[in-house]
Amino acid sequence: MKLLHTSDWHLGARLGRHDRGTDHDVALRGLFDLAEAERPDLILHTGDLFDASQPPYLALDRGIRALRRLAAVAPTIVLCGNHDSAPLFRVIDRLAADVTPRRLWFLTSPQTVCFAEIRSDPVAVACVPFIKPSAINDYASDDPSQFEGNYADGVRMVNDRLLTDAESQVGKKGIVLYAAHLHVHGARPGKSERRVTVGEDYATHVEGLQRAVYCAFGHIHDSQALPGGTAPGRYAGSLIPIDFGEAEQTKQATLVTIDRDVQVESRTLPSGRPLTPFVGTLEEFEERAAAGGFDGCILKARVGSEDPIPDLAERLLEASPACTVFEIVNAVENQHIKPVQSSEDGGTEPTLEQLFAEWLSTARHAAPYETVTALFGEALGGLGQESVPEFGLTELLSRADRTLRTLEQSQAE
Repeated sequence: MKLLHTSDWHLGARLGRHDRGTDHDVALRGLFDLAEAERPDLILHTGDLFDASQPPYLALDRGIRALRRLAAVAPTIVLCGNHDSAPLFRVIDRLAADVTPRRLWFLTSPQTVCFAEIRSDPVAVACVPFIKPSAINDYASDDPSQFEGNYADGVRMVNDRLLTDAESQVGKKGIVLYAAHLHVHGARPGKSERRVTVGEDYATHVEGLQRAVYCAFGHIHDSQALPGGTAPGRYAGSLIPIDFGEAEQTKQATLVTIDRDVQVESRTLPSGRPLTPFVGTLEEFEERAAAGGFDGCILKARVGSEDPIPDLAERLLEASPACTVFEIVNAVENQHIKPVQSSEDGGTEPTLEQLFAEWLSTARHAAPYETVTALFGEALGGLGQESVPEFGLTELLSRADRTLRTLEQSQAE
């Protein structure tokens, strides 16, 4: 049989103010192409379908449509991850259960899903969605008050119970699989800029998982084999690079072929706009941009200079108009530091116009520098005077007043 393993889509994710929907669409098309070309017999999604427990409607629609397309290829099981909402998954699962024959499962608690026959063999999947440390007592023992182990002990007890159930349902000639959204001790978390639920409080172990033919894991975004080499399985990794900490990661799906032996292949997927960091001078940026080096990317730039570059954002966008800007930082060597005046008069105090111009020269802005400073000076010039700059508002207010009077007269008539 063939198994397709994917994970951690994080639909609805944003990078600053930028929505990642178009990047998800590119990656999903690659996943659809792989599924439709390889025709797996079973598809496992090991958690974090969405980026938040209350996903935006567009992300919810994108996820349901994508899973329906995968389920048209093969039965598809989706685990609830730590970013997903268990109540939402239960609602969607009830809807999926009404389809005959059933092709889609959304699981929120540890359980075994069995298939009477896949390519003439019975198959059972021991499934462990994300379990919070505070909830492990409820799943580790029939009597939560009597459980005295740590989180890893509890997960090991859950695994043992599920694998025993799976083995009993399929018999010696059946295929037992394991799927989980958990952190295994020794797994490489990667360099994501996000806070992730890894560490000793969430660490589990692979002992006992060799009872499964293949172990499909989600939660760690960097695709990798399970640590230790004793349990056959992988973290599929996230669908797209979620942030710049994942910019160098290759995003993949895992294809598993189970016959006399088990063959595991990682297939690279497209991941939309590349996340491209840049550190250097403005001249180096412009040279690289002229060769198309930033076209179609999401840019995080740190531009060094001896003195502040007032119009830095405009110059970068002019050099590379086809990129999307996430962040621009001007790293200035010669920061102007004013000495503390020791004399009694303290010297001449700078004017408000000078202070504003100095601030504007180092601030991130998109408006033209000279225009903004001129408008500030014009506005400041009217302070304390009977006649102040009106910036075109006088005529607007006059028209509004005439319109209001006309409406009042018509109502009176």
